[in-house]
Amino acid sequence: MGTYMKEYRIKQAAILLRQTQATIAEIANQVGYENQSKFATAFRDVLKIAPAEYRKQNSGD
Repeated sequence: MGTYMKEYRIKQAAILLRQTQATIAEIANQVGYENQSKFATAFRDVLKIAPAEYRKQNSGD
């Protein structure tokens, strides 16, 4: 159960990183992480990349 929720939240965060200009801290908060470092660790666990790198690679530029 925990793993499923974690993956779900990270996938939601990935969408927000691609589609919004919200800061990583704001996105972490929106998907239920109270601190950014826990969020970044979870993000790396699931997607094997840091949130900031993910955003860079997947932004419209």
